[in-house]
Amino acid sequence: MLIKILFIILIGLSAGGVTATGLFALISSIGLINRYADVTNTTESIMLYEEMIIFGAGIGNIWYIFELPIKLGVAGVILYGAVSGIFIGTFLICLAETVKVLPILAHRVKLKKCLGFVVLFIAIGKMVGHLVYYLVP
Repeated sequence: MLIKILFIILIGLSAGGVTATGLFALISSIGLINRYADVTNTTESIMLYEEMIIFGAGIGNIWYIFELPIKLGVAGVILYGAVSGIFIGTFLICLAETVKVLPILAHRVKLKKCLGFVVLFIAIGKMVGHLVYYLVP
């Protein structure tokens, strides 16, 4: 029985490790960490960015698996939502840039100006979609 439990733990840890490695490889390959460092002029702290992403993912997994209560209050939930939204939004924009979605869209619809508005309305659409999802029963 003990060997079976240890084997299940080993399989779970291995699967989690492979999944996490794939996610971090995707984050690195689309240049998300480099984009953050370029925008904030902190290119010397790229290793810190990577460590904080790994640390945050680990803590998030522990909270999710053990269903630990988090008592943040309304202000904490708003802050968490804002930070999570910024991360997911920049992740999606970097992914879209990697697969050249915006340049292809601009070329197909012959959009020469106002590309910033397209990005803005994508972000607004995502925000409205999330608000509807979470606030409308």
